[in-house]
Amino acid sequence: MADHDMTFRTLCAAAALLLAVAPQAGGAAAEEPRWALAQAGAAAEIAFDIPAQPLGQALVRLADRAGIRILFASELVAGKRGAAVAGRHTPAEALGILLAGSGLGWRFIEPGTVTVEPSEAAENGRMRLNPVTVLGSRNVDPAPLSNVPASITVVDRETIRSQQATAPRIEDILSREVPGFNPTNNGVRQIRGRTAQVFINGVPVNEQLRASSGSDLNLVTPDQLDAVEVSRGANSAYGFGSPGGIIALSTPRAESTDLALQSRASVSVNPHHPGGSLQTTVYQSASRIIDKFDFHLGGALGFDGNEFDPRGDRALGFNSPNGLANNKEFLSAFDGSFGYDLGEAGRLRLAATYSYVDAIEGYDLDGLGTYRVTQSSVQRNRPGDDNYREGRTVNLSYEQPDLFGSALKLELFNSDTYTESFSVVGGRISRDEQYNQYYGVRSGLTTPLDSVRDGMTVSYGVDAIRNRYYRPTFFTDTGELRTYFSPDVTLDTLAPYVQLEAPFGPLRLSGGVRHERYSGSAETVSGNGGIQGGDIQSFNLTLFNAGAVYALRPALDLFATYTQGAEITQIGRAARSASTAEEIDPQPAKSDQYEVGLRGDWRSLSATVAAFYTESDLISSLVCDGVNPCTPLREPRKIWGLEATADWKIDRQWSLGGILGWQDGVRYPEGADARRIGTRDNPPLTVGAFVRYSPYAWWRNAIRFDYRHSRDEFGDSTAFDEGEIDSVFLVHLSAEFDVGRGVLRLGVRNLLNEKYFSIASESGNNGFTWVPEEGTRVSVSYALKW
Repeated sequence: MADHDMTFRTLCAAAALLLAVAPQAGGAAAEEPRWALAQAGAAAEIAFDIPAQPLGQALVRLADRAGIRILFASELVAGKRGAAVAGRHTPAEALGILLAGSGLGWRFIEPGTVTVEPSEAAENGRMRLNPVTVLGSRNVDPAPLSNVPASITVVDRETIRSQQATAPRIEDILSREVPGFNPTNNGVRQIRGRTAQVFINGVPVNEQLRASSGSDLNLVTPDQLDAVEVSRGANSAYGFGSPGGIIALSTPRAESTDLALQSRASVSVNPHHPGGSLQTTVYQSASRIIDKFDFHLGGALGFDGNEFDPRGDRALGFNSPNGLANNKEFLSAFDGSFGYDLGEAGRLRLAATYSYVDAIEGYDLDGLGTYRVTQSSVQRNRPGDDNYREGRTVNLSYEQPDLFGSALKLELFNSDTYTESFSVVGGRISRDEQYNQYYGVRSGLTTPLDSVRDGMTVSYGVDAIRNRYYRPTFFTDTGELRTYFSPDVTLDTLAPYVQLEAPFGPLRLSGGVRHERYSGSAETVSGNGGIQGGDIQSFNLTLFNAGAVYALRPALDLFATYTQGAEITQIGRAARSASTAEEIDPQPAKSDQYEVGLRGDWRSLSATVAAFYTESDLISSLVCDGVNPCTPLREPRKIWGLEATADWKIDRQWSLGGILGWQDGVRYPEGADARRIGTRDNPPLTVGAFVRYSPYAWWRNAIRFDYRHSRDEFGDSTAFDEGEIDSVFLVHLSAEFDVGRGVLRLGVRNLLNEKYFSIASESGNNGFTWVPEEGTRVSVSYALKW
């Protein structure tokens, strides 16, 4: 194993060295516009300094600087603002930055001449723009994806809508689009075997202090999503909680000066068990840009019926909206975005979401199964009829694109999730309450350092966040405390950071540091799982990152990065087993990640491949027996893997692509030999592939294949997380039709009605969750813009 580790790190170091000493192109010649000779993006970088301003004016300035013609209708850009463009970019990249979020795209109509059009028209043009991202770099202004030395997956609005036909939940969509994402480790969002941090409109929402119900991704519905940006692998720029990466969900903003109304309705059913399996959703939104003000309001109502396995029994529903149970539920969710342009004084934006999930028929596992012999079953649990979850997020932001030459962004945010669930324990009804709250402020400044080097920038700021978690359980007949799954614990974070970026011809270097100061407390509570309250030990955490991107060709980048990530032992769980707050060990589990990758984005093909290796002296994981509450586990771990994505548009009718994710790893238990990491944390090889065929512009079809390889690394072990994993092959079909002013979508999930078990069920090595996942489900939806 040591030879394997050394070989991988040697390769990473060699790649980084290659980038550092690679020949630097550019100089005076790089300033000469060669746009007319390079329509596919093979243009030299040019130094831009265009502040945020009305879009029409910004396009005129960009055209003048790049030496090209840009044609656009005045009514098309009316009421829209162009993002600031600073630093060295190709004209293609600059246009992408400038038009980000405007709903507009561009295409060539002749050499040296570009026309700006609605994005739907641009998608059929001769060039596809790289998506923009703000993840990782902490740059206040959006940056081209090509600038980021990391693996980034952007799941856009149209991909989300198309996937919904056979992937009704956000976890399902991400598992198809993001290699390395593990959708079935309930309560813990993982990428590359480590915890990922979840944001909704920039607001943290996941359960960092005690992984539990995993409600974070379910606080919004797929209908509400405008995009999901996933940073795969450790991210030090956001600090504690993201050693596996970042999952950033975004809800829509207004894009037009005309009133835009969008309606979507969907219905699905299990054809082998239509009774009780009905699931429906209706979403309506309205948005508009009115002079300096813009708004977007959306609301969803739904009914989530039961899921059934291929033989007609209730399925497990591991990622159901309200945790592990397979309930029948009413769902309601609302999202809003309100912006006001203060002119030279900057911009204000308020983004908010609210969700409510109410169980109308509760179900629970009987726990009577035998692993790989007798299935457990999902039984009616009438106390579960009172289960519900309520969640909200709020983000108030202020942006000033030119504050003494710097771009400024300030954010004030809050998220609050509360859950109540009921079950029968020893013949008595128990009420389980969960509180998870975040309060915080995030600040960022990006300052050009052109006096040092053209295109060089520094981003810096301070984050201050408070996270509170509390989970008591009571007997409802007397109000008597049953236990604390987590006492009332709070963790405060104060974190300054700084990030540098600098271009050197085709080479772009970046690096930074973040220092976090932690303090916390536990409230005194008595009873089973109680604790003598007080302050938790304070501690410091410093995280570094460094990366390089080298443009091998105009549409082909090689990147290498070293990044540190960290997670803190789950303080809520640790407090349950401690008698006093002073006994809680908050020592962070810091991990080092090395990554090398290659990505290309051409006229008809985009593809990526990346290899990674992470190591940590500690880890904040859990040891569980499937019955009793899990307890924190601290041990060294090493994880490595390979990921790939591809999307090839062969012609106007055919396209194909997919993802591949493989990883493996070892852990070092105290006083024992090295051992392979269990499958909940380290899933087997997964491959997803699709073929799309569009016989006509108004008719689009797709077939998708999802394959999970088997894994049996542990022989006859009966330990939790070391169960044998069987291979799974699933087939899904979907079709889209342009009908009237809308789109009709049909989908068949699990076409062959295959019986299979989730990774979490198979690896658990116990009969408690030995229940299959759902069989075939057929869906119909219609989306209308009017």
